[in-house]
Amino acid sequence: MKLTSKKRNNDNRSTERGAALVTTLLVATLLLAAGGALLLTTSMATTLAVDSTAEGQAYYCAEAGVNSTLNVLRGAVPSNPAGTPANFRNAADNPTLSNWLNYDGNMDGTSVVTLGTTPSLGYAVTLSDPDSTPAGSQPNRLLMHVTGYGPKGAKKQMEVMLDRFAFEYSAVSTILLRGADDGTVMGNFAIGDSNAKSYSGYDNVNPANAIPVIGVTNALDYLLVSGVIDVSKSTTVTGSAQVQQFGIPELPMYLQSADQARLLLNNLQSTAQAMGRYFSSTPASYGDSSNPLFTFVDGDCVLDSGAGLLVVTGTLTTQGNPSFNGLIMVLGNGTITRSGGGNGVAEGAIMLAKFARTWPASENGLPHPFLPPYYDTSGGGTSTIQFDSNEISRALNLTGPRVVAIREY
Repeated sequence: MKLTSKKRNNDNRSTERGAALVTTLLVATLLLAAGGALLLTTSMATTLAVDSTAEGQAYYCAEAGVNSTLNVLRGAVPSNPAGTPANFRNAADNPTLSNWLNYDGNMDGTSVVTLGTTPSLGYAVTLSDPDSTPAGSQPNRLLMHVTGYGPKGAKKQMEVMLDRFAFEYSAVSTILLRGADDGTVMGNFAIGDSNAKSYSGYDNVNPANAIPVIGVTNALDYLLVSGVIDVSKSTTVTGSAQVQQFGIPELPMYLQSADQARLLLNNLQSTAQAMGRYFSSTPASYGDSSNPLFTFVDGDCVLDSGAGLLVVTGTLTTQGNPSFNGLIMVLGNGTITRSGGGNGVAEGAIMLAKFARTWPASENGLPHPFLPPYYDTSGGGTSTIQFDSNEISRALNLTGPRVVAIREY
């Protein structure tokens, strides 16, 4: 009976023969599928990494094109052939900047500037004038299109809007005195009693274009300036108006609030430092008519002559025969004085604004508005201060172009 029962049990499992083989095949199939998926994922990841690297290289090539174009427009790259200044007019007339950039390669059927010794990296530049400025006149804006080329046919494109000037300045008066926010009258205003001194709002380039001679921003300053002119300079202060009071919205943004003025001053300081034109005292030279310079003096200084854009954060003292062609901005201490006699001619414009540039940590959170400026050029001798739009334009050009907007597409 026991033997028969055992045989029956063995016979009952006879249908399970080969199950281990099937199980092994199923597991092997699953492992093979997982391995294949892993290989496919690895291959895709490698391809994506290569493509991502190529796209990243194309992006940096486009950035290199933007920076190279800015260097050209800042005058840092000589033209070939020599003698062509890199101003906005010449750039608009030569939209690929081939007079300054070396197009030495070809990618995707396009002439490019190659980078380094790698033939698969490069960029191409095209400039256009969005305002269609008439020939012979300087465009105020340029639209830059840059295409960066990388390996494996990768491309990246950037579009940049450039303004010709680092900041906006449209002269509303020959001398602009930004008054105190609380309406306090300015510390002093004196322009000399002698009729040998003249102040003009008539444009030296085009006398038909005239602006007020002196601009102020509050009522007490207007009364003070008008009274001084009536007493001492009623016949030698000439323009569309001798003095005019301007509303705050009529002023450029950086004169509408002291915070904006501080921001502008910091930006100009950074630009001057990059150009090697930052000083903490009177520099050896402020430039001249044939070579105007951007000069940033972080502190007090003395001016006898110069040309270009002069920014002073302390007290500006004129002496000798003070002559200057361009734009003078006394921002911070907001003080101009004249020392001694002498003759001089200033053509362009002058701007003053007084405000605290820094303050103790204990004053953080407190308002630091515009304060009363101080203007006294009553020293002896003859002098002329006259509006000149051309000299202002030359001065504003010295800081190089400003990037207004940029996008990748």
